[in-house]
Amino acid sequence: SSVLSIINLVDTKLIMYRLQTALGYSETYANILYGVYGKTLTLFNLPAAFVTPMTISIVPAIAAAVVQKKFAQGHDIAESALRISAVVAMPMGVGLAVLCDPIVNVLYPNSNDAGPMLLMFLGLASVFVCISLITTSVLQATGHELCPVWSMLAGGKVAVNWFLIAVPELNIVGAPIGTLACYVVICIMNYIFLCRTLHERLHIGRCLARPLLSTVLMAAVAGGVYAGLSAVMGGDLSWKRVALAMLAAMACAVVTYLVAVVKTRAITLSDMQLIPRGEKLAKVLHIR
Repeated sequence: SSVLSIINLVDTKLIMYRLQTALGYSETYANILYGVYGKTLTLFNLPAAFVTPMTISIVPAIAAAVVQKKFAQGHDIAESALRISAVVAMPMGVGLAVLCDPIVNVLYPNSNDAGPMLLMFLGLASVFVCISLITTSVLQATGHELCPVWSMLAGGKVAVNWFLIAVPELNIVGAPIGTLACYVVICIMNYIFLCRTLHERLHIGRCLARPLLSTVLMAAVAGGVYAGLSAVMGGDLSWKRVALAMLAAMACAVVTYLVAVVKTRAITLSDMQLIPRGEKLAKVLHIR
């Protein structure tokens, strides 16, 4: 937690510094760019807010299994937690990326044109943030709490941002690209540490493949519905029409995703038991 806070603090100062020194932007324009970046960060943090409570609950569950030498049980809990986080994070993150343009224009009208591009990369990055949270919790539960620190340092977010922001074609967009690259590296490093510390390797494909398939179907529906409604309503849409098309696309995407998750069995009844009132929700969704 301390390492992440320090990195974010340095990153904030670095972005403003590089925009002004490397690209020659005025302080006013640099503040405008950082302002829209800060707005998209609010949405970027949303998926993690849903996953964080699970990271708190799985630590004692896995730790208890490890102490009792029930390694298979601890492994199953870890896989279930990873699968649930993927089912929650993937549609939210990819949804932010696919509908980045209407979301920014509806929530923050008349903001800088860089907003949608920033949200697209941050939406994708939020998926890896959630996966990193779960894998970090598993490492902590198994007594390897220093491993995530090395993973965060290996992510090199500050170093990547230093170079990317200085590219004129990227400027502020280099910051979310750096964030995405950082958390991809963290996830890879955490998985390597887990493979070396757990008695049985986590099956990433088994945990992520079906949620990913459901998310791809959802993204196709969301993008298709929004594009179709935009075409029907006309090219230059007013704020109300953009909001209407966006909400309709989101509604269709939610229905598609729920059906896909159930049909592909992306989440199981044992997974749902880790969630408060998960068994009741499983009955409503007919998850067995």
